[in-house]
Amino acid sequence: AILLALAVAWLFMTLLFEHPLERRLQAEMTRDGLRLVAGLVIAPGAAPRIDRPPVDSRLETPAGGYYWEVSTADGTLRSRSLWDGDLRRPADVPADGWRLQRVAGPYGRPVSILERRVELADGKHALVQLALDATPLASARAEFGRELAAFLAVLWLVLSAAAWLQVRLGLRPLGRV
Repeated sequence: AILLALAVAWLFMTLLFEHPLERRLQAEMTRDGLRLVAGLVIAPGAAPRIDRPPVDSRLETPAGGYYWEVSTADGTLRSRSLWDGDLRRPADVPADGWRLQRVAGPYGRPVSILERRVELADGKHALVQLALDATPLASARAEFGRELAAFLAVLWLVLSAAAWLQVRLGLRPLGRV
């Protein structure tokens, strides 16, 4: 029973560890997404242009692990980190808020992608996407899970020894009967 309880605790604690990290990731990516939208300049019949793109060294390094892309009917603009890659463009992107999901990303790596469809002044739409390599988050969760498992294994041994000792001492008076 102790082992089962600790196994369930391990499962839920690793999930609880991941959720705040995902919320922080979404908040940081939303901040950068808002910066992209604020700097978006679209001339009629021209490809989009960004006056003030987000500042992050990963966005400047090819295959750097952090990417952005703005797509309109007239063209696409992307971060230098995407280089010759691109982000998939789903048809069901919401226009009323940002959506975060995990998908296959560029260069064969899974990414957490934050996306939103923005309506422009002339009635046209722009798809704004930011993607971050999901590997570091998965690595952090796995490392936390391993360390927590080691701690819970020691705790299981201590609790099992205490239960054995309690039963042993509790049944000692019955030995005389």
